[in-house]
Amino acid sequence: MRIYCDFDGTISSTDTADLVFGHFADPKWEAIEASWNAGEIEASTCMKQQVELIAAPLADIETLLGTVSLRSGFREFLGWSKANDIPVSVVSDGVDHFIRHILIRHGIDDVPVIANRLVSTGPGRWSLDQPWRKTGCKGGCGVCKCAIVETGEDERPTVFIGDGRSDFCVAAQPDILFATAGLDRFCGERSIPFLPFNTFADVQAALAGLTGLSVARAA
Repeated sequence: MRIYCDFDGTISSTDTADLVFGHFADPKWEAIEASWNAGEIEASTCMKQQVELIAAPLADIETLLGTVSLRSGFREFLGWSKANDIPVSVVSDGVDHFIRHILIRHGIDDVPVIANRLVSTGPGRWSLDQPWRKTGCKGGCGVCKCAIVETGEDERPTVFIGDGRSDFCVAAQPDILFATAGLDRFCGERSIPFLPFNTFADVQAALAGLTGLSVARAA
């Protein structure tokens, strides 16, 4: 089994990019968001343009990110997965530095993170590199989750855990899908099989039941 997990709103308690934009970006970021919601621009373009509106030193951004909490049970879920030799990767259409800073603050420094890359363009100014973008991606995201899940390193069954729009295009692809918030509504409307969850204890218990592994983390 190989697990892929979204970050913003799935692992984290809030959308970290929107949190940073709301505090440090030119208010024009909201008009760009509206253009994306209206289908006028792709998600990848939206995120790039918004990041370029941030005007703040990294230290201030990291102080703000220090207020972000994780969904209940995530650290325990990672411990259970590691004890049972189940690889877990974070796959996000968010910003790599935001994600890594939050994870490290919570004592998590050994989980691979696939996300858009934050690039400094000058004092307090930023841009976004999108090495995981794929032309023709159904979701138009900076990180094509479909391609990442499809090209997994082995033939293990795949599990995906998500919550929002950047997960829509990959929803029908994994062997097991866990969905919450907007993703569960999307899947329900399209008859895509999924397992609902509120905490990572729910995910852990469900996977243990499906695999016959112990629910508890191995000693």
